[in-house]
Amino acid sequence: MNGDTTHAGPRPLNILIAGAGIGGLSAALALRQQGHNIDIFEQSKLSQETGAAIHLASNCNGLLRRMGIFAEDIGGVECTDVMEFLPHNNQMKYHIPAKKLGEKLWAHPWHLVHRAHLHTALREAAIGEKGKGSPARLHLASHVKSVDAANATLTLEDGTVFRGDLLIGADGVHSRTRSIIPGGDLKAFDSGKSAFRFLIPIEALESDPQTAPLVKRSTLVMWIDENRRVIMYPCINNTMLNFVCIHPSEESEADAGEGGWQQTGSKDRMLAIYQHFDSAVRATIEKAEDPKVWKLLDMDKMPSFVHEKLALIGDAAHPFLPHQGQGGGQAIEDAVALAALLPLGTSPEDISQRLGLYNDCRYERAHKIQDFTRTAGKDASELAAEGKKLDMMEYQKYNFGHDAWDFATNKLQTHLSSQDPAARFRTPFGFGHAPGPRRPLGLPSSHKDIQRPRAAKSEESETISVRFKTSRTYLENLLPPGFTFTSPGTLASASISCTTLDGMTWLGGGGYSHCGLYIHGVEYIQRDGGKIYGTYLAVLFENLADPIITGRDELGMPKLFCDIEASVQGDKAMVSLAWRGAQFAQIDIGSLAKPEPPATNGISAPTPAQRAPGPPPPPPEQGQFAYRYVPAVGQPGKTDAEYAVFIPKPEPVAGSPESETLISANATVKFEERDWKALPTLHNVARGLAEVPVYAVDEAKVVRVVGVSDVGSARRIE
Repeated sequence: MNGDTTHAGPRPLNILIAGAGIGGLSAALALRQQGHNIDIFEQSKLSQETGAAIHLASNCNGLLRRMGIFAEDIGGVECTDVMEFLPHNNQMKYHIPAKKLGEKLWAHPWHLVHRAHLHTALREAAIGEKGKGSPARLHLASHVKSVDAANATLTLEDGTVFRGDLLIGADGVHSRTRSIIPGGDLKAFDSGKSAFRFLIPIEALESDPQTAPLVKRSTLVMWIDENRRVIMYPCINNTMLNFVCIHPSEESEADAGEGGWQQTGSKDRMLAIYQHFDSAVRATIEKAEDPKVWKLLDMDKMPSFVHEKLALIGDAAHPFLPHQGQGGGQAIEDAVALAALLPLGTSPEDISQRLGLYNDCRYERAHKIQDFTRTAGKDASELAAEGKKLDMMEYQKYNFGHDAWDFATNKLQTHLSSQDPAARFRTPFGFGHAPGPRRPLGLPSSHKDIQRPRAAKSEESETISVRFKTSRTYLENLLPPGFTFTSPGTLASASISCTTLDGMTWLGGGGYSHCGLYIHGVEYIQRDGGKIYGTYLAVLFENLADPIITGRDELGMPKLFCDIEASVQGDKAMVSLAWRGAQFAQIDIGSLAKPEPPATNGISAPTPAQRAPGPPPPPPEQGQFAYRYVPAVGQPGKTDAEYAVFIPKPEPVAGSPESETLISANATVKFEERDWKALPTLHNVARGLAEVPVYAVDEAKVVRVVGVSDVGSARRIE
């Protein structure tokens, strides 16, 4: 995998995985389904797993099911009950109806499956021709000699070098890749306990009157003594019982090396270790054939699971003791979380940051479950000496109640949003950054594989406006704190302006209308005494909820809903505002015509006349004001936010949008006061608008423009 291929779509990552155990194959399958190219390097010839069973609790079983692996299809047995018996007389200590409890709490079942069957299913799904994505390539008898985390290269003992974008160390408790992590050259050590493992056919136990009463199909059964225990549970369609017999290491002298899983144990020694257990239990384990024994290994906490372009998963990162059956589950969680953080389209340059997210997702959780597991495996005397209590329900709630895919996906979305300066948020916040006019679909630009909507035509607007003279002293009542008029006179200028937008990309090619009262000649005095000049937007009616919400949340504009009807017919234009049939505003314009071009007749422009005595002309307006006001919940009259907003005038640019203008001096503006029965939510605003005096119409016009601003330059003044 040394050469790149050309892809029409997003480029897949080339990923090298050291180790083809359950964690490595889970990673290969999950990353294959994300669309990446995978090479797996396994030092054994057949990639065989040992003859033992494994727990697939809800937290990891759901991840497997998401990837198309269903335990019931490979002989998995759903765990319906958990029972503990006293070891010396086989009396029941407690019984937990696990299935009934799980159906109330967990989204996915708890299965008990033969480890080799799960391994085979994962391998076939990862490297088989069927399924989403390109099949992973499995290299058997491939001993990894060294890895280069900085350059994502892997060298085999025969000298072959493979280059990728990412390395994954899934090479188990005796990992070689682990030493590449700074400070991570750690060795697993004996936990003080060892375990015998073996399988017994259920039929063999049921045919013996002494052992038959112990058989509990679909049930996890335990006999726990002071410093030794026997755990029994079914697998392979309830035809075999898997046994784990944990005891002090010195009593069986198990191997702690790399071949420990395959070490044959002594049945006689095993029976001697459990000589004080009930006779039926001893009769059961006496039926074991070729029991395996090995030391249960633990390891100090790694400083990190990642370094440069290397990520560790499973036992390579965090070896697990078996006391909660979470070792395989946490390896699967690692694999799926890593894949969730690397969707198709992730660039090689993003690898380092994504691995940091992976470490954030997995480091605390894996180590917390490790600590739970250590506590669950302690002898009663050890717990008493340390003052600890065993709360298995607390452990199960934490272990089972997690979805690594959803958790990592949310972590990625939050990260991408933080990297995207255009991403915006508003209520409801939990769904991530929001779509709107200033971020179509609400997606960060890094989502190259997701198509944005395209409008069938250009964005365009048609604005009908009337500018008129009115009372400054009345309009001052509509200005918030910090605003005043630039002119000392009692005459002021305001406009009613109605714009109809169409072809809006962020609305799927549709449009809407808005109509507002704009007060001209306003200045805002900042705390340092500086002044900003512009037009103040007192109220803006809109006939679509989406722009109302985005404008209020993102711009602080005073937006309200009403029905708006606006049209231009020949030389006439009209605007009508109403709420459920109750009209409260009417604007009419007649005699519209194109403005006459300025006459030059070859005569030079006259020299400007000297300014007559009197007040200076008002300063040029710099943009538009609004006022953000957010009331506090449960505290009438108090605010959570209250401040002035300013939208600067855009700088003129070459190739500005084409426009068409019609003008007139013949216009009427009429607002009608309506009571609360007619306008239950708007009567206060309608009354205030009806009281605005219209002394004279200065100008009326219709302007059509191709190209619409998203008003994204709005900013808080102070």
